[in-house]
Amino acid sequence: MDTPQMPAMFALMLDVIALPVMLIGGASLPGRLQALDDHGATDIHVFAPEPAEDLTALAGARLAQRWPEAADFARIRPRLAFISDMDDDRAAGFRALAKDVGALVHVQDRIPLCDFHLPAKVRHGHLQVTVSTDGTAAGLSRLIRQYLEAEVFGPEWADRVDEVAQARTAWKAQGLSMAELAREIESMVVARGWLPAKKP
Repeated sequence: MDTPQMPAMFALMLDVIALPVMLIGGASLPGRLQALDDHGATDIHVFAPEPAEDLTALAGARLAQRWPEAADFARIRPRLAFISDMDDDRAAGFRALAKDVGALVHVQDRIPLCDFHLPAKVRHGHLQVTVSTDGTAAGLSRLIRQYLEAEVFGPEWADRVDEVAQARTAWKAQGLSMAELAREIESMVVARGWLPAKKP
């Protein structure tokens, strides 16, 4: 059977600190909310008619125990909307309301309704290594992420990134060009044995 033709997704790192975000759904929301909290998001609005205890505790005053209405979208004007745990018709209706106010929308497990996909991710401090299959094989992305975290990028990389960042700041102050910075960083990483040297 042929694999469905999916668009090649454009990878982008997004600052969510001040973005208005709506989370709409149920059981899947706590993980999404925790991830947004971990990335510093400060303008989150959660809508869940029957929230579980973990979502209620995590969301606090950000939780509305009902489905959102058109007026909520007009008031909040989300830039991102995450929709999950509902049938296709309801998800499509909320997606349309979110799109009407300019939001990018993610509908869990409904690829045709998604403006973006969420990659599998290894995160240690400022290091983020992401794996994506453009939404076609999410289980494979997870397996690759697990391999990278176990075999390549462990917790020690948080300190390594900070060390390189400090050195790069010092080199920039000395007036090094971008090409020279790249060479210095490569030499530093190879000298410490963090990654193998390039093959000739």
